[in-house]
Amino acid sequence: MKEIRTDLFRCPFCGFEARQLSMTQEITQDDIKIAAKNDISKWHVIERVKRYNWAIEEAVTDPVRKHEKHGKWPEIAEANGIPKATYYARYKSGWSRERAATDKVDRKKAPKSHRKSGVTT
Repeated sequence: MKEIRTDLFRCPFCGFEARQLSMTQEITQDDIKIAAKNDISKWHVIERVKRYNWAIEEAVTDPVRKHEKHGKWPEIAEANGIPKATYYARYKSGWSRERAATDKVDRKKAPKSHRKSGVTT
């Protein structure tokens, strides 16, 4: 049997699920200790519960996302004439860091954003 969660609202007609707003969510010292064991700061827990209306159990157990470090690759890309934005876009679309930082930008494929002035057609 599926466990019924009191912090979720499920529409009986369409099945849409949403968190219910709870006005009485109080964070205890025990919650803070559990969060600390899970490497989550007190301020993350407070923000998750008060600002984003997370359930306390979820706020103290769901790990905090870590931002990925790129090291020197963005600087290597700029040294190779590749803008940082292009490097990040390439990496996000699945390129390796090395390839994103070293493959030259194909200027022939780049869209022309400025027209030459004084040229008539």
